[in-house]
Amino acid sequence: MILLHGTGTHNKGAELMAIAVLQHFRAKPNPPEFVVPAQFGPFRDRAKYGLWTHLSEKRFGRSKLVASLAHRSFRKKYGLAAEEDITAVIDASGFAFGDQHGPRPTQQMARNCRRWKRQGKKIILLPQAFGPFTTPAIRTACRELIENCDLVFAREEESYRHLVDVVGERANIKMAPDFTPLVQGVLPEGFQPKNGTVFVVPNMRMLDKTDRSLAEQYIPFLAEAIKGVIHHGLHASLLIHTPEDRALVGPIQNACGFQIDVVQESCPLRLKGILGTAYAVISSRFHALVGALSQNVPALAVGWSHKYEQLMREYGCPQAAVQISDQNGLTAILGQILKEPTRSTIIDRIREANDRIRQAIETMWSSVDQVLAPVQSLVRPTSAV
Repeated sequence: MILLHGTGTHNKGAELMAIAVLQHFRAKPNPPEFVVPAQFGPFRDRAKYGLWTHLSEKRFGRSKLVASLAHRSFRKKYGLAAEEDITAVIDASGFAFGDQHGPRPTQQMARNCRRWKRQGKKIILLPQAFGPFTTPAIRTACRELIENCDLVFAREEESYRHLVDVVGERANIKMAPDFTPLVQGVLPEGFQPKNGTVFVVPNMRMLDKTDRSLAEQYIPFLAEAIKGVIHHGLHASLLIHTPEDRALVGPIQNACGFQIDVVQESCPLRLKGILGTAYAVISSRFHALVGALSQNVPALAVGWSHKYEQLMREYGCPQAAVQISDQNGLTAILGQILKEPTRSTIIDRIREANDRIRQAIETMWSSVDQVLAPVQSLVRPTSAV
């Protein structure tokens, strides 16, 4: 059994990463079973993906009591897994370890990895953003975390540098891109895409992960972007990824001074399908950007961490990562991605990047499979939930 850590249905990007992991392993002749923490999402979500539920090894608490008392046959009947059932851990947190999140997530993961390593489990951190790590507490935790992992993939150069700054060059630290581009999107039943639609994807994190001055500029920035789209004779539509982001619709429409079409979808595969129909995408959600770019749709990024800038650089469009305060930059890049001849040049650049990125993802999975080869030989249990 493999513990899939750091994903969940609370966030569409996190859910898409879980889907990508499951698709990779379940395409194999004898795939392992996967177990997730209860925090992955409601039981119906765990059941939908055929996932076992992890009885966590907390020092105190009901789950540890159940894990210690429940016989293996009982656990199997109810889709429950104890630590002794798990042979490997795959973490796909996306971006959880670094100064912006405080030391606790890194410290907790370091403690978990120390325990898992002691139990003989293989531990892999799939491509994700890291750092920076500047305080003594978080640097100590980062060092312990890396030392107990078999493989750690930084998603881009800056994250790689943040890791190396703490532990130096190590054989178990590699670089690989986000791995969701291989997942195919699907269109919602009955969805009728409009020609020339530019989807604008807001993110509530832009209000609580940035300083006050930038947060106050975010809604006006999106309003100006929408007005710019309309100025170019195209159709702007808000694409909402989470119920939390829905709260931004009213303020955005008020800032624009007119109503805007709103599309809301809860399934990450359908969200990706919708993004593939776009003329362009303006997004503050990382995996909406990946979803667009991986389908050769030009995009403009406005984000709250280095991962946005690094993603656009990877796709050959560093100028498309725009700062909220840069109105001139917004106007310039909108013209480039929406109008010819620059639009075609940008799309060609994105297409070339996708060829390279897909090959890098396949190489990453080959490394993962090599490390997990001993545990992938386990017989798949009869049922999960």
